[in-house]
Amino acid sequence: MTRAMTWRPAPPAYPGQPVVAPPAARFRPRRMTHWRDATMLAGSGLAGCGGLTLAGAPSLGNMALAAGVAAGAGVGVLGERTRRRRRLADRVVEAIGDTLDAPYLDRGMVRLRSWTNGWPGTPQRIKLYYQAASRDLAPEWKAMVLELLFRRLMAGYRIVGHDQLDCVLYLELDTAAPEEAETPYAQVRAVSALARQIDKSVQVLDVEMDGGELQSITVKHEAGDKMAAAGAQARVERIFDTMHPDRWRAKWDTEADTVRFEKRPKLEGSVWIPVSDAPDVDDLLANYDQVAVPVGIDEDKEELVWRPAITPHMLVTGETGSGKTSTVYVPVEKIAKYGWPVWIVDGKRVEFLAHRTWPNVQVVASTIEHQVAVIHRAHMLMEERYRLIEEEGFDTTDFEPLLLVLDELAEFIGELNDWYGSIRTQADPRQPPVIRLLQSLVRKARTARIHLVISLQRPDVQLLGGAGGEMRSNVGFRISVGRLDPQGAIMMWNSPRIGINLPRGLRQRAMVTGADGQPVEAQCYRFPSMKADPDSEEGQLREQLRPAESRHPRLLILPPKANTLPDLDQVKSRNKPKEHSNTLGYWDYALTAWDRAENHPELDPVVQGERKHSRGDARQLASTMAVLGLETVELTRRPGTLGSVEDEPALVQEMIVDEYDLPLDLGDYSKYDEPTQVLPGDLQFGDLIQVDDADGGWAVVDEDPQEDALDEQMVAVSWRDDADQYGSVSLAGDTFVLARRPKGAGL
Repeated sequence: MTRAMTWRPAPPAYPGQPVVAPPAARFRPRRMTHWRDATMLAGSGLAGCGGLTLAGAPSLGNMALAAGVAAGAGVGVLGERTRRRRRLADRVVEAIGDTLDAPYLDRGMVRLRSWTNGWPGTPQRIKLYYQAASRDLAPEWKAMVLELLFRRLMAGYRIVGHDQLDCVLYLELDTAAPEEAETPYAQVRAVSALARQIDKSVQVLDVEMDGGELQSITVKHEAGDKMAAAGAQARVERIFDTMHPDRWRAKWDTEADTVRFEKRPKLEGSVWIPVSDAPDVDDLLANYDQVAVPVGIDEDKEELVWRPAITPHMLVTGETGSGKTSTVYVPVEKIAKYGWPVWIVDGKRVEFLAHRTWPNVQVVASTIEHQVAVIHRAHMLMEERYRLIEEEGFDTTDFEPLLLVLDELAEFIGELNDWYGSIRTQADPRQPPVIRLLQSLVRKARTARIHLVISLQRPDVQLLGGAGGEMRSNVGFRISVGRLDPQGAIMMWNSPRIGINLPRGLRQRAMVTGADGQPVEAQCYRFPSMKADPDSEEGQLREQLRPAESRHPRLLILPPKANTLPDLDQVKSRNKPKEHSNTLGYWDYALTAWDRAENHPELDPVVQGERKHSRGDARQLASTMAVLGLETVELTRRPGTLGSVEDEPALVQEMIVDEYDLPLDLGDYSKYDEPTQVLPGDLQFGDLIQVDDADGGWAVVDEDPQEDALDEQMVAVSWRDDADQYGSVSLAGDTFVLARRPKGAGL
């Protein structure tokens, strides 16, 4: 912050300087000893108006009176200009006093001489007295002096003399280039901000400019003890980032007492998943510890990697259209390529249909009955492996790993509760038993080498808990795709700030757990569309990513009760106690038998999906009468029938979803309050403000607002828009701006 400085009388502080009183002080009267004094009296009416006469010469007295009146008028005009010049000089003193290290404001530190004609004119020569402690040899110090003089006097100056012994700087008007400073303004601004936040000992060691824009700056300081604390460093970084356009990062050297600020490299807007060589899959037990799943790249193009052997489970959040599904496809592809078996619970029923034929994906459960069965089987596998360890002397290293994908968990829970309410009997517990099994898997599956990838549209406190929620604590590797609100950021990252300023216009821009366990901004890898034509570039990339061989057979979840389904009479009796009806209950579905898909082609959705229908057939099959069972449709498939085959594309392919085909609604501000007038100093990180240069007109406040380093009356605000453009604006501290605050944060 700027040191508070006030006018006050002081003893002489500069060579030959008289005692100078503050503007409001009264000066001691003195005898008139100069012709200017007489003229001033004449101009004030004390001469020639009865107050002073020339005895014995009345005519001369009249002439003197006339001359006095004329002189008085002239001195009145000149007096007003003098007052304006003094007022301008005072403003220069106030602006430059801190730079000259003055302990108090004093008119004697600045001498403005040889004014040009004009109103009030421009001083052609300036003499500045500064304190001996000033960094007078640093080029940025002199540049700052020139910049401040230019701002206050609206004219350029150049240094023509420098008396280091007496601490005096001599300047004269630069008529050749009045608006040019010796050092770029961006550098002056940077040094000024660092000098205030670190220490006045700041000296520039290196600076990189590009067309007048600052790219990097390295400074040395003598405040090592002060800057050793991480909190002090974070404060300096935050203020520097706010004061300058683009985004910045700092590299501190606490031993050499230096710091380098450089622009952050810009992340790409879309990065395709790289094709890697097939890993060694001959022995799943031997390569277990080597499994590394790259999920994206950070700003330095370093890969961010999930290692299941170290962090057993992954959590991915992101709303529809954010690219979350493509992000989840990546670990499925990589794990399948390592030769692990993969089980998928498809909460939305259509996101993973195409993975039914993906090598090593054994089952894709799209119905709620099958999804419950998959979770029960995974839990049974875990418990059996625990038994083998406890009773048979086996070790964790003896188990082949399994990946269990729980996509759209919140959707699954909602469907589960509705379904369970329709089949629950009086003998069943109030809550679906599968919920407890799922929680048990999150806590204990690691030892059994069962690893979970869980996805949600948004962080849900009922599923994740608060800042210390059990699931969040047990799922160490996390990805939040897209912009979070403060509540979601707390649930995902235990901070209301992380991820709330991500650009909404870039799919798969995310916060990802880094190598040190801390969240970093990254661009997640994009997986090619499962709908892409095999001959297209995207389709060819998808086929290159497909595992060359499948080590594990596809599985089918068989219908319960010896492959029979309940008829209408059984459905009507569902509310009766289980022991008094033949209706299928929860445990019939949960514990139903599994078998190899090749043994039941009549039940295999892949085989049935090969039946291709015409558009007319599709219309008839999906009609309201057919769905209600009020019209016989010959094309309706029943277990054991394959149906007819035609040349139209398979219906199952038309159901596959690609989030990149969905338009982004950047005009949706439903997660923000209505616009409100706010003072710049009251803005907060994560608020939206209107910026002319921003894409869409609104931009998110990227750092907490800070006082402008070169003008304490202004507030610097850093912003970032939905297209990932950055900027910084200085706003008058007493001028209101239009802003939106995330809902729940309050203005």
